[in-house]
Amino acid sequence: MIEFIFKQKKDAIKLQEYLNKEFIQSWFHETLFQHTTHYNLTIEVSPFFKEREKLFNGVSKFVMNDKCMDWSESALRENYLYEDSDEINQILEIVSEMRMGERPELMELIGEWDGAEYVRESLELLMEGKAPISFDSFSKFRLKKLQERLLLILDIAIDEYKMEQEYQMFVHMLREYLSSREQKMRTVHLYSTGYGFRFFDEDMKEVTRQELTKAIDKRLLTNHPLYVDSFTIAPLLSLAPEKIHVYGNGDHQLIRTLQNIFEERIDLLPLSYFPDTLLYPSWDIANE
Repeated sequence: MIEFIFKQKKDAIKLQEYLNKEFIQSWFHETLFQHTTHYNLTIEVSPFFKEREKLFNGVSKFVMNDKCMDWSESALRENYLYEDSDEINQILEIVSEMRMGERPELMELIGEWDGAEYVRESLELLMEGKAPISFDSFSKFRLKKLQERLLLILDIAIDEYKMEQEYQMFVHMLREYLSSREQKMRTVHLYSTGYGFRFFDEDMKEVTRQELTKAIDKRLLTNHPLYVDSFTIAPLLSLAPEKIHVYGNGDHQLIRTLQNIFEERIDLLPLSYFPDTLLYPSWDIANE
């Protein structure tokens, strides 16, 4: 037998749920120690390898899936002094995405590490003894490296959250500018070259870079020089077209930004939809 002692009832119940899924038998009961209620989970441990593996698997899932998020939330409130629930939830969502492998570019900043195996090894060492295991002490001392890693993840998640907030403010600001801008061109066609866009007007006549530069509202570049792209976003905002047909890959970051700014004005089309004959004159001139 192995016995875990919890300060929080919900932790004992949650671990029991994970163990039930692994078909590990356990018994839950409350005890009173020094006028404080504790919650005990007694687990039947079989000497067979497969049964022990199920136990390790259940505890690891409980720690990695549930407790890591609880610890992250506590750290946000206590270490980073966040109070707003919406902010906390948005940061925790980024933490969850990082840990689930959905933000590989962020996880690359701290490197790979097998947290579940670390929990298993830490528990295995404790099971050599016969005494009940305080889960809080186990977490604080045996799982110290895991909690330190969570703080590294939180640092990155907080930075990412702040950047995303700045991006949303940037998009909102440009939407407001666009709504007040007088339309200079009814339709614009954008052809993606892979490194930028070629502009065509509603008659499918190419708009030169000189013409685009002349059309730009200089206030955009003066007031927001770090945020507004002078090659694509600034000309489009200045022209304020009713419709923008974009020919290219929707996964391109700039195209996603254009969709966020111009919303229903954007119509995304495959590159193959653009008439090839309109591209050749510029290529011929460039090769002469």
